[in-house]
Amino acid sequence: MYVKYVKIYEELLAGPNVFSYIRDMVIELKEDKLADYMSSERLLVVVSVEWCGSCKKIKPKLYELDDRFTIVIVDGERHLRSMKFLPGKTSSYPRLGYYEKGYYIGDVSQVDVHNGLKNKEI
Repeated sequence: MYVKYVKIYEELLAGPNVFSYIRDMVIELKEDKLADYMSSERLLVVVSVEWCGSCKKIKPKLYELDDRFTIVIVDGERHLRSMKFLPGKTSSYPRLGYYEKGYYIGDVSQVDVHNGLKNKEI
C-alpha cells in the first residue's frame, strides 16, 4: 500500500529520499495509484524524479502549504499510469498540477509554491 511517514524531527525533511505523509496532506505514492486521490477537494500533484535538484529543494516547501491542499508526490519515471492525469508532455521537473474534485485546473509554478500559493487564485 502506501508508506506513510510522520514528521517527528525536522532533519527528516533534509534526507534526500524522504517523502512524508504529514497531517494526511502530503503523500508519496509507492504504487502507481494517483487515481485514488483524484476526487480530493483541492489536489496538488507534484511530479518529481530522484535525480532532480529542484525537486529536492521544493519538497520542504510542500510541508508548509495550507492544510486545505492534499499534496501527492508522483515519481515521474516510475508512475507512468499516474502521469497520464497531467495533460500534455512533462518536459521539466518538478511539474506541479492543480486539480479540484478530479478536474485539472492548471499547472502551478515553483514560485507559487515558495510563496505558499497565496498569490495564486486557487
